[in-house]
Amino acid sequence: MRRIYVLTVFLLLSSASVGQCALHDPQMHYSFEPLIVADKMRLLVTLEFQGGVSGKAKLELPSEWAGQKQVEKSITQIRVLSEGTTITNTALPFEKELHFRSGATVRVSYILEKDWHGALDSDTRFRADLSPTYFHIIGITSLVHPKINDSCLVNVNFDWQRLPMGWSLATSFGTDDRRQSFHGSWRDAVNSLFVGGDYRIYRTEISGNVLNFAIRGKWNFTDEEWVSSVSKIIEFERTFWHDNGFPYFLVALTPFDQDHGSTGGTALTSAFMMHLSRLDGLTTTTLETLAHEAFHGWNPHRIGTRQGSGYGDSWFSEGFTHYYQDVILFRTGLLSFPEYVTAFDKAVGDYYVKEGTNVSLRDFIRLHSADTAVLDQLDERRGAVIAAWLDTTIRTESGNKWSLDNLMFDLANQNANYQHTHNGKPMVLTNKRIFRMASKYLRRDSGKQLRKYVEQGGEIPIPETALGPCVHSNIEKTSKFDLGFDRRSVKSEDKIVFGVEAGSEAWKAGLRDGQRLVGWSIHNGDASKEVRLTIQTPDGEHVLRYYPHGADISIQRFTLDSGDYSAHPELCSAELHSPP
Repeated sequence: MRRIYVLTVFLLLSSASVGQCALHDPQMHYSFEPLIVADKMRLLVTLEFQGGVSGKAKLELPSEWAGQKQVEKSITQIRVLSEGTTITNTALPFEKELHFRSGATVRVSYILEKDWHGALDSDTRFRADLSPTYFHIIGITSLVHPKINDSCLVNVNFDWQRLPMGWSLATSFGTDDRRQSFHGSWRDAVNSLFVGGDYRIYRTEISGNVLNFAIRGKWNFTDEEWVSSVSKIIEFERTFWHDNGFPYFLVALTPFDQDHGSTGGTALTSAFMMHLSRLDGLTTTTLETLAHEAFHGWNPHRIGTRQGSGYGDSWFSEGFTHYYQDVILFRTGLLSFPEYVTAFDKAVGDYYVKEGTNVSLRDFIRLHSADTAVLDQLDERRGAVIAAWLDTTIRTESGNKWSLDNLMFDLANQNANYQHTHNGKPMVLTNKRIFRMASKYLRRDSGKQLRKYVEQGGEIPIPETALGPCVHSNIEKTSKFDLGFDRRSVKSEDKIVFGVEAGSEAWKAGLRDGQRLVGWSIHNGDASKEVRLTIQTPDGEHVLRYYPHGADISIQRFTLDSGDYSAHPELCSAELHSPP
C-alpha cells in the first residue's frame, strides 16, 4: 500500500542582499513534504526567499560537518519552481548558482534522502535519518539555503500543521506546536534539530523555563529515570553558571543499531541529541556525555563564536568541557569522590599514554586541516590536563580565593556585555582573549606556562594538592600506546595495511604493508589490552596478536588514601564541592 503524508515547515527569507547581512532581518521559508512508500521515507523540500537586486545568488548544499563528507549526496532532484529562475552547476558539488529577475521571489525544491546503508552508529547519526515511523534530521546536514553569513540575524517561522496524525514533533524551536518561530543568527537557525514520529514527549520545567524530552526505543532504564538524571545535570549547570536564560530546551534520545558500547552526544541550538546503544544503562560514561554536552551550552556558545575550523581553540572548548564534565557530576552527587579521583587520574594518564603529547598546536591544526593522521582527541585530552593544572594553580596563587570557575564566569560575562552593546553579535573566542583573562588570576610566570602548555604541549605537571589532602601523587613507569601501523588503514575503503613501523610490536607479530585487514580488535590508548588483527593471505585468514607497547614513559598518577577518606570523607573532598 502506498502512503503519502505531508509535513510542512516554513522558514521565511527576504533579504536585500542574499549572502550579506541586510539592515533588516532576513526571513526564510521552507516546506517539507514526507513521502512514505513501503519501508522508505523521503522529504520533498521547497525553499522560498526574496531574491536580491543583483538577480543571482549562490545556493549551498550540505557538504561536510562533524566528520561527515559528501553530505550533498543526500540532496537530489533540485528543481526551480519560480517563473524566470534558472539554476546552474558550479565547480563545487555542494554549490549551485541561481539566476532570477531582480527582487523576484525565488522558489526551488529538492528531495532529501537517507543516503547511507547499514547500522545507525556513531558516524551515520549525523546524516539524515528517515524512516516510515520517525525522522531525525539536523539542519546543517539537511537544509539547502542561499549563501548567507553565519552571524546574520534571521527571522524563522515553522509550520508543521500537515504532520501525520498521531506523530509527535520536537525541534530546536518547539515541541508539538505546529507553528514555531525563531529569531537569531543564521548559525543558530541552521545548527538545529528536528525529530518526530514515534518519539515519546515529556514536558518539564526548570525555574519556570521549558525543558522537554523526546525519547524513542526501549531501554534498560525507564523514561522517568532518564528525565530525572538529565534534569538534575542541566539544572545544576544552570545554577553553576548563574544563568537560566533558556526559555526552551530539548533533549532527544535515540537508540543505535547495536546492543552495547557506543555513546554519542551533540549540542545544538536549544537542544542536544543523544544516541546510546540499545542495552546500555545510565552508566558513568553516559552521564559524562550528558554533562559534557550540556556544558557546551556555555562553553563555547555563551563565551564566544569560534574562528574558522575551531581547531585552534578546541583545547579550551572541548578540553575544559571534558574537565568540567566530572566536576559537575561530582558536585551534583552523581559521581562519588573516589569515582572522581579515578576519572581524574585516567584523564591525566590518557594524555601521556596516547599519541601526540609533544605535538604543537600549530602542527595539530595543520594535521586536521590537511586531513592526514589526525590525532585522536588530542585537543580534548590536553585541554583537560591544562584545565586541571590551571584550576589548581589559580586556587594556590589566590590562597583559595579564586578558581577556574571564576575565569569561566568572566569569559561568559564579557561576551554577554559585548553582545548587549553590539546588537547581539558575540565576541570571537581567541586564545589571546583567554590568556588575557587568565592573567587576572595568575602570576606572570604561570601565565607564560599556560601559553607554553597550550602552544607546545609536552609535560604538564599538576600540583600534588590538586585533589585535596587525601589524594597522593606519584610518578609511575608505563608504556606509550603504539599501534605500530597507520590507524587510517582500518578506516580505508580497501582495508590495506600501510605505515607499519619496523621493529614495532606489530612488526614483530608479522604485520606488513600491503596486507589486507578483514577484522580487528583494538582498545585505542590502552597498551595493556591485546590487539588482535585478522589478515587475509593466500593461505587464508590469519590472526596476529600483540600488545601495543611503545616507548617507556613516566606519568603522574593520583591515588586516594582510602583510610583517610573513610575517616574524614567531607574534609577530603571539601575543596572540590563548590567554587570558592
